[in-house]
Amino acid sequence: MSAEFRELAIVGRRLNEPLTGVGRYIECLLREWRSGEHPFGTIRVYAPGQTNLPPDVLEGPIAVEIVPQNLSPLYWENVQLPSRLKHADVIFAPYTLPWFSARRGVVSNLGIYDGRPGDFPLAARLRTTPFFRHAARSAIRVIANSHSTRDDLVRHYGVSPDKVDVILLGADSRLSPGDDQQPLPAEIKARYGLSGAPYFLLVGKLSKRRNIPLLIEAFAEARPKLTTDHQLVVIGPDYLGLSPRSLAHTAGVGEAVAHAPFAPMDDLLHLYRGATAFVLPTEHEGFSLTIPEAMACGAPVITFDHAALEGPLHDSAWIVEPNSSALALALRQIVNEPAVRNQWRERALLCARHYRWETTAQQTMRILGAAATQLRRK
Repeated sequence: MSAEFRELAIVGRRLNEPLTGVGRYIECLLREWRSGEHPFGTIRVYAPGQTNLPPDVLEGPIAVEIVPQNLSPLYWENVQLPSRLKHADVIFAPYTLPWFSARRGVVSNLGIYDGRPGDFPLAARLRTTPFFRHAARSAIRVIANSHSTRDDLVRHYGVSPDKVDVILLGADSRLSPGDDQQPLPAEIKARYGLSGAPYFLLVGKLSKRRNIPLLIEAFAEARPKLTTDHQLVVIGPDYLGLSPRSLAHTAGVGEAVAHAPFAPMDDLLHLYRGATAFVLPTEHEGFSLTIPEAMACGAPVITFDHAALEGPLHDSAWIVEPNSSALALALRQIVNEPAVRNQWRERALLCARHYRWETTAQQTMRILGAAATQLRRK
């Protein structure tokens, strides 16, 4: 059957960086679209340099076109890129669309934090918020990754709720539970400086809202009372300069805390499977992709209550009060009381069935096809 439309253009500005957050979002959509049904002859990803997309993603209708970046990323997206998009039937991008092409696009927003301005430097907010707001207001449709994100877009950006579609994210199809607390391969232990002891795991950018100092404080409080010695493994870019290892030394647990700025999915599979628990002491998220990922691998999840923790996630994560004492108590119980850990592991595995990228990709493609149809009629 011939394609109904010629090209879906995807703005892949962040794909030449390590694939976290936005990069992983695009990768997982492409992985599903490479063999699924859709109305586009070509799905063309435009990037400013060589992408970090795995070779197996670039199959079937997926193509990458490199548009070398001359100056800043914003210059690339708004000045260099638009001429390459003229023949696309619809443009799709996370967070921002080229300024003068936004009315030909669908934008996906993975969470804004304008309601928590103290979490981000003023310079960063001034640099991004006008572009986020313009894209959300101008796009044909806006895809939000949770009802919480939709509400934030309506409240802070003045986006009409009628043009926002909520599509929840899923766990990477490569993730599965394996054996409970499966021992880490030797190369994984060596790569991340792990001793082989059991460990708690956090994966995600080390943002203020994720309370890294509080997590280390709670870990230091709980550690002497654990029946088995544990490490704390933190994976994520430290863009605020929090220095988990320095915090750990100050708290007296320096030898027990490991930090790495990034782990590829093949490594995360082992890290999730082997964790005693996945711990994300966050107060605000658009939608934490790492929570269903951890659950898909059978890791119990301990977190603070936050608006994006909706639906099955809310009943399947162990929600504790947002203070170090409550978090330390949960860490002790998840280690010292096997029945408690087994209960939360079972809840996690059941919950993960509700979050699949196949569903996310199908729902997203329906919106993109409808947007292309709408543009054709103009």
